[in-house]
Amino acid sequence: MHFIDILLIFAALFISAFLVEIILTKMFNIEIRKERFINDIHKKRYKQFLITYLIVLFILFGLYIIGFLIVFIPITLIVFYPIFSSSVDMLMEWKYARESKRFIVSVSNIAVYVAFIVLLFVTDFFGIYS
Repeated sequence: MHFIDILLIFAALFISAFLVEIILTKMFNIEIRKERFINDIHKKRYKQFLITYLIVLFILFGLYIIGFLIVFIPITLIVFYPIFSSSVDMLMEWKYARESKRFIVSVSNIAVYVAFIVLLFVTDFFGIYS
């Protein structure tokens, strides 16, 4: 499998998540958020998540380089990023903007990403590791 194949797979993932988002915003009459963050708390929590995620990523990579970890699959950590990011968004939307029903879209994005990860593991990363 070539790099372009992996890019096409990830493009299909994000296009499907985008289509689900469009369908849900039309179906439930959910307003489209104009700004990335709801408030300053959301921005602060997202930065904390990003710093924590990068630290964990570098620690795991360092342990792999040293030899403490036998298997390091960086693609799984990269795939887990949208799930964790959407989880932070969902929690902030549910807590601070529940009346906008925007958290429904975040939950659906998490479901699409989890389904994609299950599909990756079931198919051995679409034949990369078989």
